[in-house]
Amino acid sequence: MGGRAQARQHQVVCFDLAPIFDLPPTNPTTSHSIQEPMRLPRCHHLARRRPLARQVSPVSHPNLPRRTSSPTRRPLTTLAIETSCDDTAVAILTRDPEDGRSRLVFNERISSDHRQFRGIEPLVAVQGHTSALAPLLRRAVERMPSHGDGGRARGCPDFVSVTRGPGIMPNLSVGLSTAKGLAVAWNVPLVGVHHMQAHALTPRLVRSLGMRMPVDEGEGAGTASGPEFPFMTLLVSGGHTQLVHSRSLTDHRIIATTADVAIGNLLDHAARDILPTDVLESAEDVMYGRVLEAFAFPDGGTPEEYAAAFQPSATRADELVDHPTGYDWILPLPLRHTRRLEYSFTAIGTTVQRIAKANPSMSVPERRALARHTMASAFRHLASRICLALEDDKVKWALRDTSTLVIAGGVACNRFLLHTLRSTLEARAHGHIRFVVPPPELCTDNAAMIAWTGMEMFEGGHHTDLSVLAINKWPMDPDKGPGIMGAPGWLKRDVGVRDALDCGPYGNAEDDKFHR
Repeated sequence: MGGRAQARQHQVVCFDLAPIFDLPPTNPTTSHSIQEPMRLPRCHHLARRRPLARQVSPVSHPNLPRRTSSPTRRPLTTLAIETSCDDTAVAILTRDPEDGRSRLVFNERISSDHRQFRGIEPLVAVQGHTSALAPLLRRAVERMPSHGDGGRARGCPDFVSVTRGPGIMPNLSVGLSTAKGLAVAWNVPLVGVHHMQAHALTPRLVRSLGMRMPVDEGEGAGTASGPEFPFMTLLVSGGHTQLVHSRSLTDHRIIATTADVAIGNLLDHAARDILPTDVLESAEDVMYGRVLEAFAFPDGGTPEEYAAAFQPSATRADELVDHPTGYDWILPLPLRHTRRLEYSFTAIGTTVQRIAKANPSMSVPERRALARHTMASAFRHLASRICLALEDDKVKWALRDTSTLVIAGGVACNRFLLHTLRSTLEARAHGHIRFVVPPPELCTDNAAMIAWTGMEMFEGGHHTDLSVLAINKWPMDPDKGPGIMGAPGWLKRDVGVRDALDCGPYGNAEDDKFHR
């Protein structure tokens, strides 16, 4: 246990949005020690059922009726918790029901240290959540917006959002159990959020915050709203690789998914085989895919470097031709002999491992070339399946009103990936597709996206029973599993009758009906 105990160090990541929203700056060096007990504010606005005559109109939502005679309403506030993997994250988000603009009041993340394991160690991750979550919550509660008379009393959220799944079960349970306790203490609703749904909706959060999207190109780029449904979502992370048709808030249909490992997993493992020992040991965390990109393009990646490392194929036939590397090895294009809408990355990983083991004294230039070709092969495969989907008669009909591709998840931070996708789609006559990619800090796991998805779900009339359990495997597509709304424990409010800010106790079957 000595080695594992030493690994329980944490890296604090603070997203300072003060320049954008004129907020007090966050302090990444704040001590985690608790000097006094954390006291939750008493919240009277949700403590009892109000007479129906005193209720105001529901919170605005595109799919809900809005009453024009309602008085001015205060912002809706949620506190969100994310613990699906190794990052412990907490956020507070407010949303103005009048104009739909949002404000990220608090957004911090603490990462547990897994470097000695060169990968995620489940026990260390759970210990990290257990030790980091309470101090994060204490700092968040101190930043909670005030809604008392004259702002004298510290407020509390209108509901608590938390990642319910998918993810690592013990990790999810730490966050979910804590969120349940907060919901009970504050007497507010709980919203259990689907982690991958949150990634898909992140660009909508960015727009609501009034932030610029770092990548927004193609037809319709630069619009102030959206992306509006329907749109395609390419979810690329350490645990998922999926091309999804996002048709509405809760309706996401999988077009293609991985048959084996996720692309983020491939890049992390390939990095351990390719990177020189000194580069690997100097990594700040176990996000080795990010280190692999930096090693492959040490100058940061220029258009000329990207063009030299990847040339798009104008046709499917051209795509099947092996691409020379300048060395005595070639990396495969997965599933090259089938048009099946599916991803597979195992062949690339095993080939890289075999090449590295056969040449342990490989020079740095050859290692750099292997890094570039590994990413190029994986990204070419991603782009190929997108093109096949856009050219498939059945899928093309379903996507007839879809012209936006959201790219989300940790691997979406890879700039070489974006070059590969854009150049391939342009070469294959799909250049009209609009690319939307969130800022890097919102591509990786974070609580802000959980807060936003909780906000959209709550405004849509959904919240979660307090008896629910975490879900480690939770397909978004109802044809592949329960889907988002098929998971047990959803409660449905009649938002046309009762206001989201003026209700009685929640999580009670006598007050709400289960969504079956």
